[in-house]
Amino acid sequence: MAICRSSRFQRAARSVWLAAIVALAAGSSQAAHAGLSEAQQRERILFEAREQEQQIAVGGFLYGEPALDAYLQAIMDRLYPDRRGDFHVHVLRNTDVNAFADVTGSVYFNAGTFLRVRNEAELASILAHEGGHLVADHVYRQRLQDKSAMGAKILLGSLGLLIAQLQVTSYSRDLESAADKIAIERLTAAGYDPKAAATVFERRAREVKERKIKEPPGFIRLLYADHPQLLDRARNTSELAANAPPGELRRDEFLAATHAVRLATLNVIHEQRDGLALIALLEDEGQTAEFAPAGEFLLGEGFRLRDLAGDEDRALAHYDQSILSHPEFAPAFAARGKLLDRRGERERAASDLAHFLELDPGAEEAAFARQSLDRLRKEQSP
Repeated sequence: MAICRSSRFQRAARSVWLAAIVALAAGSSQAAHAGLSEAQQRERILFEAREQEQQIAVGGFLYGEPALDAYLQAIMDRLYPDRRGDFHVHVLRNTDVNAFADVTGSVYFNAGTFLRVRNEAELASILAHEGGHLVADHVYRQRLQDKSAMGAKILLGSLGLLIAQLQVTSYSRDLESAADKIAIERLTAAGYDPKAAATVFERRAREVKERKIKEPPGFIRLLYADHPQLLDRARNTSELAANAPPGELRRDEFLAATHAVRLATLNVIHEQRDGLALIALLEDEGQTAEFAPAGEFLLGEGFRLRDLAGDEDRALAHYDQSILSHPEFAPAFAARGKLLDRRGERERAASDLAHFLELDPGAEEAAFARQSLDRLRKEQSP
């Protein structure tokens, strides 16, 4: 099942997804009632988490691609063979970066995270970290020790359920470091290159800096930390892996197994008109070739959407490259035609729009392209 492409779903998806995460967290915090023993509190947390996990499963939040789920599960089983059957990996329909573990043994992994890792070893480092929180009992301990209420203010708006405030308790620096240590040990034992863990944080720090991202404190346990914290995590994992033997990266296997979800997620980011994200993900990491024939086109769209000084020329250059490399890729002709029309280059614009309609006459933009083409031809007439 691919990521939903409807605009209505995309407008509401983030709020609904956050509501699901709040449900997982809020039920657990409410378990710490006075008079209950720790064992009773733990049992209550587990019971409520299982119910809420079921709501996520049937609520349309999961990406739900069996081959992708099997790939991730195989990595988790390779990292934690002693816990095979206890940990279960799920992919969420979300373009943001996040991964987190729940007391049930489920590890949730955002689809957007696949765009921020470059090989299987890096992906495995995230799964190993979340598994570390589970084997060290951090998830239970954090919730049992947390005395503050965890939840959100829920408002009903025209688009349905909206989250006005979200508070999720983050792990302490000590617990994060402990999970990092477990992750490096598990990566090494599984034959992965443990130095890949630091690379994930370094890359995320670059993206945070480029996009000037400021996330709510405590919202993300792993990859939404601010720039300095990410670099601290990079240094910590690098030091932990300094004396570890080299291992596998498995880049080709990763690219093959995740191509569909990465491209689908890029398309959703495009629909969300997030030009900064497209530029950060495609230009800074040089990934356009991996997403052929759409890569150069999407990078051009990133510059068009950002629309800073010089971005129009940059967008046009990437449209040109897309058409040169893949002359059968219709969207690039439509995008270049519209941009040339905006620049007043009517003859070239008309040629691109006509070619777009020849390649894909049934496209969503076909009606608009025909109207523009008719107008351009009239303007060119004596």
